[in-house]
Amino acid sequence: MRGVDSPKISVIVPVYKVEPYLRKCLDSIVNQTYENLEIILVDDGSPDNCGAICDEYAARDKRITVIHKPNGGVSSARNAGLAAATGEWLGWVDSDDWIEPDMFEYLLHGARKYGADIAVCGRMEIFKDKKAFRGWQEEKSLDRRTGLELLLENDVMQNYCADKLFRKSLWNGIVFPEGRTFEDIAVMYRLFERAKKVICLPEARYNYIQRSGSIVADVSLENRLNHYQAARERYEDMKERWPELEELLLAQCAASAIGIWCGYYKNPRQAREKSKSQLCEIAKFSAPHVKRAGESIGVGLAGRLVLALVPYATWWSFFMAWCVSKLYELKHGRPL
Repeated sequence: MRGVDSPKISVIVPVYKVEPYLRKCLDSIVNQTYENLEIILVDDGSPDNCGAICDEYAARDKRITVIHKPNGGVSSARNAGLAAATGEWLGWVDSDDWIEPDMFEYLLHGARKYGADIAVCGRMEIFKDKKAFRGWQEEKSLDRRTGLELLLENDVMQNYCADKLFRKSLWNGIVFPEGRTFEDIAVMYRLFERAKKVICLPEARYNYIQRSGSIVADVSLENRLNHYQAARERYEDMKERWPELEELLLAQCAASAIGIWCGYYKNPRQAREKSKSQLCEIAKFSAPHVKRAGESIGVGLAGRLVLALVPYATWWSFFMAWCVSKLYELKHGRPL
C-alpha cells in the first residue's frame, strides 16, 4: 500500500541481545501489507550478531536504517530512534516479539476512521506453554479522560509502546528517561494527555513474548524500584491536573510495590540492606492506599494478599510475600 493517501509510518526497533528472535521480528515488519514504512533499527551495542543481522536486512530493504551506538540501555536506544524518525505516524516493535502481517495497516485504518491520535490493537501474550489474548471484544473510541483512566488501570490497556500507533506530533519534546527501566510508564501518560481521541481495536495484531530474560521478568530490587519510581513520579506529575484520577494514580503506586515485596528475598543481602530506607518510605506512602488498590486494580487474590503486607517493611512481611509469590508461581507457572 503506497501512494498519496499512504502517510509514512516510522517503526522503531531497539535491538540488544535478541539474536534468537531478531530475524522473526524483522521478517514480520518488512513483510507488512502497509509498505510505506521507515524502519529504524537501533543496535544498542549488542555483543552478539544482532548488529550484523540488522545490516544484512538493511542491505536487502532500502526502507531500513540501522543506527549502531554504544550500549546505553533501552531508553537511550528509543531516543536515538525518535531523533531519526521522519514519518507522520510512529510505531514501535520490541525486537524479541513479532507482529501480524497487517498490523500497521490495521492500526492506521482504525486511527483514520475515528480521527484518533493513538490506535491500540489487541495482543497475544506468548508464554512457554500457552497463549493469552489481551484486548477488547469490539472497537472502542475513547476521549482523553477515558483513555487515561484505562491506561492507569493497567489491565487491558497497558503502558507498552509496542501495540500502539501514534501520531508523530504527540512526541514533540518527549524523550525517554535514560538509565532506568520501565521507561514506557514515564512517557505513556504524557502522550495520552495530548491525544484528543484513542481508538481501541479488538483484533490481536501484536505477539508479545513473555521470556525469562526480559526486563519485566527481572526480579532485582533495582529493577522493581525503578517501576515504583516511575509510578510515583507519574502520580506527582498528574495529581493536580487530574484530581479525579488521583485515587487510581495512588493505587498504582501501591500496586507496584507488590513486585518489590515478592522479590525481596530473591535478592542478595547487600541489595536488600541498600534499599532499606527506600522500602520504609514506600511502606509509609502506600499504607493508606492499599485497600483502594486491591479494589480498583485486577491483581487477584494473591496480589491483594501481598498488598496487605506492603505497609510493613519488615522481614516477616517480605517473607510472607515471598511465600504467596512462590505458591502463585507453582500454581500458574509464572511469577506474581
